[in-house]
Amino acid sequence: MNEQNEKQLEQLIHRELRKLPELPAPQTLVHRVMLAVHAKERQHWWQRPWLTWPLPMRVTSSALCVATVTALVYFGAGAWQAAGIVNPLDRIWQWVGSLSPLRDWLMTLVNAVVLVLQKAGQQYLLIALGVAVTMYLMCVAAGTACYRLAFNRR
Repeated sequence: MNEQNEKQLEQLIHRELRKLPELPAPQTLVHRVMLAVHAKERQHWWQRPWLTWPLPMRVTSSALCVATVTALVYFGAGAWQAAGIVNPLDRIWQWVGSLSPLRDWLMTLVNAVVLVLQKAGQQYLLIALGVAVTMYLMCVAAGTACYRLAFNRR
Protein backbone atom coordinates (compact mmCIF):
# COMPACT_ATOMS: atom_id res chain seq x y z
CA MET A 1 0.00 0.00 0.00
CA ASN A 2 1.16 3.48 -0.68
CA GLU A 3 1.05 6.35 1.76
CA GLN A 4 -2.16 7.88 0.39
CA ASN A 5 -4.09 4.60 0.69
CA GLU A 6 -2.85 4.13 4.25
CA LYS A 7 -4.10 7.59 5.25
CA GLN A 8 -7.50 6.95 3.65
CA LEU A 9 -7.77 3.59 5.40
CA GLU A 10 -6.79 5.19 8.69
CA GLN A 11 -9.46 7.89 8.29
CA LEU A 12 -12.10 5.31 7.34
CA ILE A 13 -11.31 3.16 10.37
CA HIS A 14 -11.33 6.23 12.60
CA ARG A 15 -14.78 7.29 11.34
CA GLU A 16 -16.21 3.79 11.74
CA LEU A 17 -14.86 3.45 15.27
CA ARG A 18 -16.31 6.86 16.20
CA LYS A 19 -19.77 5.66 15.10
CA LEU A 20 -19.73 2.80 17.59
CA PRO A 21 -21.50 3.43 20.90
CA GLU A 22 -19.37 3.73 24.03
CA LEU A 23 -19.34 0.64 26.17
CA PRO A 24 -20.20 1.25 29.81
CA ALA A 25 -17.81 -0.07 32.42
CA PRO A 26 -19.11 -2.81 34.73
CA GLN A 27 -20.68 -1.47 37.92
CA THR A 28 -18.23 -3.37 40.13
CA LEU A 29 -15.10 -2.21 38.28
CA VAL A 30 -14.47 0.93 40.35
CA HIS A 31 -15.05 -0.97 43.59
CA ARG A 32 -12.63 -3.76 42.58
CA VAL A 33 -9.96 -1.28 41.48
CA MET A 34 -10.21 0.66 44.74
CA LEU A 35 -9.99 -2.58 46.75
CA ALA A 36 -6.83 -3.54 44.87
CA VAL A 37 -5.28 -0.10 45.44
CA HIS A 38 -6.05 -0.16 49.16
CA ALA A 39 -4.75 -3.72 49.47
CA LYS A 40 -1.43 -2.58 47.97
CA GLU A 41 -1.28 0.36 50.39
CA ARG A 42 -1.88 -1.91 53.40
CA GLN A 43 0.99 -4.24 52.56
CA HIS A 44 3.79 -4.46 55.09
CA TRP A 45 7.14 -3.03 54.04
CA TRP A 46 8.71 -6.47 53.62
CA GLN A 47 5.94 -7.53 51.23
CA ARG A 48 6.64 -4.64 48.86
CA PRO A 49 9.40 -4.50 46.22
CA TRP A 50 12.88 -4.30 47.71
CA LEU A 51 13.58 -0.82 46.28
CA THR A 52 10.63 0.60 48.25
CA TRP A 53 11.87 -0.74 51.59
CA PRO A 54 13.12 1.78 54.16
CA LEU A 55 16.80 2.61 53.62
CA PRO A 56 18.07 1.04 56.89
CA MET A 57 16.31 -2.21 56.01
CA ARG A 58 17.80 -2.24 52.50
CA VAL A 59 21.29 -1.65 53.90
CA THR A 60 20.77 -4.38 56.51
CA SER A 61 19.44 -6.88 53.98
CA SER A 62 22.31 -6.11 51.59
CA ALA A 63 24.84 -6.64 54.38
CA LEU A 64 23.16 -9.92 55.33
CA CYS A 65 23.25 -11.11 51.71
CA VAL A 66 26.94 -10.27 51.39
CA ALA A 67 27.68 -11.98 54.71
CA THR A 68 25.72 -15.07 53.66
CA VAL A 69 27.53 -15.39 50.33
CA THR A 70 30.89 -14.83 52.02
CA ALA A 71 30.12 -17.48 54.64
CA LEU A 72 28.98 -19.94 51.98
CA VAL A 73 32.18 -19.48 49.99
CA TYR A 74 34.42 -19.65 53.07
CA PHE A 75 32.77 -22.61 54.78
CA GLY A 76 32.03 -24.33 51.47
CA ALA A 77 35.74 -24.34 50.65
CA GLY A 78 36.45 -25.79 54.09
CA ALA A 79 33.83 -28.48 53.58
CA TRP A 80 35.35 -29.48 50.24
CA GLN A 81 38.79 -29.77 51.85
CA ALA A 82 37.46 -31.69 54.86
CA ALA A 83 35.71 -34.18 52.58
CA GLY A 84 38.94 -34.75 50.68
CA ILE A 85 37.42 -33.56 47.43
CA VAL A 86 39.25 -31.13 45.19
CA ASN A 87 37.80 -27.69 45.77
CA PRO A 88 36.30 -26.34 42.54
CA LEU A 89 37.36 -22.84 43.59
CA ASP A 90 41.02 -23.93 43.46
CA ARG A 91 40.84 -24.07 39.68
CA ILE A 92 39.40 -20.56 39.59
CA TRP A 93 42.10 -19.24 41.94
CA GLN A 94 44.80 -20.89 39.82
CA TRP A 95 43.37 -19.28 36.70
CA VAL A 96 43.16 -15.88 38.42
CA GLY A 97 46.72 -16.33 39.66
CA SER A 98 47.88 -16.98 36.11
CA LEU A 99 46.60 -13.52 35.19
CA SER A 100 49.08 -11.75 37.49
CA PRO A 101 51.46 -10.87 34.59
CA LEU A 102 48.54 -9.20 32.84
CA ARG A 103 47.69 -7.30 36.02
CA ASP A 104 51.32 -6.23 36.38
CA TRP A 105 51.39 -5.07 32.75
CA LEU A 106 48.14 -3.10 33.19
CA MET A 107 49.43 -1.47 36.38
CA THR A 108 52.63 -0.48 34.58
CA LEU A 109 50.59 0.99 31.73
CA VAL A 110 48.34 2.93 34.12
CA ASN A 111 51.35 4.26 36.02
CA ALA A 112 52.97 5.35 32.73
CA VAL A 113 49.78 7.16 31.65
CA VAL A 114 49.54 8.89 35.03
CA LEU A 115 53.18 9.94 34.82
CA VAL A 116 52.72 11.33 31.29
CA LEU A 117 49.62 13.23 32.37
CA GLN A 118 51.44 14.67 35.37
CA LYS A 119 54.36 15.82 33.25
CA ALA A 120 52.31 17.06 30.29
CA GLY A 121 50.05 19.24 32.40
CA GLN A 122 46.34 19.64 32.70
CA GLN A 123 45.90 21.55 29.47
CA TYR A 124 46.34 18.45 27.28
CA LEU A 125 44.17 16.40 29.60
CA LEU A 126 41.35 18.92 29.35
CA ILE A 127 41.69 19.11 25.57
CA ALA A 128 41.57 15.31 25.29
CA LEU A 129 38.56 15.19 27.60
CA GLY A 130 36.81 17.85 25.52
CA VAL A 131 37.50 15.93 22.31
CA ALA A 132 36.21 12.70 23.86
CA VAL A 133 33.01 14.34 25.12
CA THR A 134 32.44 16.01 21.74
CA MET A 135 32.91 12.70 19.93
CA TYR A 136 30.50 10.99 22.32
CA LEU A 137 27.85 13.65 21.78
CA MET A 138 28.31 13.42 18.02
CA CYS A 139 27.78 9.65 18.20
CA VAL A 140 24.59 10.16 20.23
CA ALA A 141 23.36 12.75 17.72
CA ALA A 142 24.13 10.49 14.76
CA GLY A 143 22.40 7.57 16.45
CA THR A 144 19.34 9.70 17.17
CA ALA A 145 19.23 10.90 13.57
CA CYS A 146 19.54 7.34 12.24
CA TYR A 147 16.80 6.14 14.60
CA ARG A 148 14.45 8.92 13.55
CA LEU A 149 15.21 8.31 9.90
CA ALA A 150 14.63 4.56 10.23
CA PHE A 151 11.42 4.76 12.26
CA ASN A 152 9.82 7.86 10.75
CA ARG A 153 6.17 7.15 9.92
CA ARG A 154 5.98 9.49 6.96
